[in-house]
Amino acid sequence: MTLRRVMVALVLAAAAVVLIGCDAALQPGGGAGAGEPAGDAIVRSSTWRGSGDQVFFLNPGGEALNRTLYTLRLGGGGSAEVYVIATAGAEQADPQVEIVDLFGSAARRVGNAALHPQPRPPSAPAPEPAWKKELDDALPRLLRRSAPRLSSTQPPPQRAVVRGSRETLREILDLDGNYNAIPATARAVVTDGTITAVVWVADREWACGERCVTQPMVDALASSFLRPGSANDIYDWLTAIFGDPWGPHNIEVLIPPQAAGEIHLLLFDIDGDGLPRGRDARVVGFFQGLHNFLRAGNPPLVQGSNERLMLFLDSPVLTQDPNAIMGTLAHEFQHLIHFYQKEIARGGEGETWLNEMASEMAEDLVADKLGIDGPRGVASHDATAGDSDNRFGRLPEYNRYNDIQVTAWDGTLANYSITYALGSYLARNYGGAELFSRIVQSERSGVEAVEGALRELDHEVTFPQLLANWAAANLLSDNTEAPVPYRYNSGTWSTSRAGGATATEFRLGSINLYNYTPPPGYPDRPGPDRPGPDRPGPDRPGPYLHDLIAFNARTQPPHSNMYTTLGRVAGTLRLRVTAPAGNRVTVVVKE
Repeated sequence: MTLRRVMVALVLAAAAVVLIGCDAALQPGGGAGAGEPAGDAIVRSSTWRGSGDQVFFLNPGGEALNRTLYTLRLGGGGSAEVYVIATAGAEQADPQVEIVDLFGSAARRVGNAALHPQPRPPSAPAPEPAWKKELDDALPRLLRRSAPRLSSTQPPPQRAVVRGSRETLREILDLDGNYNAIPATARAVVTDGTITAVVWVADREWACGERCVTQPMVDALASSFLRPGSANDIYDWLTAIFGDPWGPHNIEVLIPPQAAGEIHLLLFDIDGDGLPRGRDARVVGFFQGLHNFLRAGNPPLVQGSNERLMLFLDSPVLTQDPNAIMGTLAHEFQHLIHFYQKEIARGGEGETWLNEMASEMAEDLVADKLGIDGPRGVASHDATAGDSDNRFGRLPEYNRYNDIQVTAWDGTLANYSITYALGSYLARNYGGAELFSRIVQSERSGVEAVEGALRELDHEVTFPQLLANWAAANLLSDNTEAPVPYRYNSGTWSTSRAGGATATEFRLGSINLYNYTPPPGYPDRPGPDRPGPDRPGPDRPGPYLHDLIAFNARTQPPHSNMYTTLGRVAGTLRLRVTAPAGNRVTVVVKE
């Protein structure tokens, strides 16, 4: 089961435009040259050109750095902010950066670089049943035990569904075959001539007062998902990117290929938690792959199957915030497609972090078409990075937790935020909709799926290199002139196409991480060490920065980035750097 968890916002932010341009010149992947050994240390150095932003990779191939002496020449004409990024490869890392000295006639540090950030509160857990992980683990085992076998039995015929049809539908509750029986009525049945979509509403959510679902709500939802015509609804847009949600297979315990002709949406009060309260974290929708299984011949956990392609949506949220439901519908529909395209059609393994990244990008790619803010948290018509002090979408939470492992899934809101942040970067630099088509329509899993898709589009970049580029792009996201591979914020739309001969164009708006303020939860930090607006601490807009003491003390998880600032510096700065093989250290200089 894949759950959709969002912070439901009942008041939308205004989308005023604030643009800050920089006269920047960057050198992708470049900068640090090897010098002569000094004692037991290797010497490397680079020179800032004196204006604009620059990126220097100390070990672009992931070579080990063993007390490497690194000299950064900044000149004497002015000062620049110096950042250091550590990027961990497939293993955890313990990078060390020591300031050796500053020298030169104009050498100086401007301001206090020791941020001393307060400990961050843990990311809020996304609401989910305690047995969810067991269910997620059970589904691949069930598939491996079942596949491949040619079908020898026919499933029971389904009754034709028309508006007004009544059924008792099922929500799987646990691994023992228990399920929640939900009496429901088909309130809308729409077709585009090939595919039919049925919107079911739980009977207790109809004509029930303030939280009731109404016919106009149902009709709007059905029309957004499927309508006559081409390239004009969620179904068309997402199948153009990710592929069909169901089709040919030879696994006899699954619903037949012909089931692709109908998709069912069930609106009910998920978790029975009633109307949203402010920005509460709640389950807004989910997809359970077990509903793609036939009940007959399967173990108890499948006895709650509805034996059809089915998505579940929270009816109280629809009554209060239909835009959240539209985004959730796109998110969950990608999960349904992902299950078929990767696990059934190609026999791959669906790693949760990558599946969730694709669903976050499904929302992002169709946000402007649906007229919703999407995970970017900026008005759908606004191609710029939007206004400052933005607390909406996924990126405020990402700014707080930008140093967690990308390829792990702990079921927190931070996991959603970091997968979106990486996916949004990938799409804006390496191919957008076409890239994610290739990631999902691949037998490869996880990191290999990303690297393989990049190679197919002629991008020879490994996953650790990608993470290092992404980290630099975070710090440069206020620079509208940053080139690929640092282009988060072009100031306008990023476009791509997917869908073959009748390809659809998709647009993605710009992102400036300095426009996003982390959500409430940080303690106020009084005293002289409080950072100014040009060096954000944990309670300021922009990427989270460790102070150098915390940076050196922290054991970094695999596939993650970690950031520190050395403050504004003039003259020449010399560092001693240690990092194990497979990990990368990057210096970013901002004027």
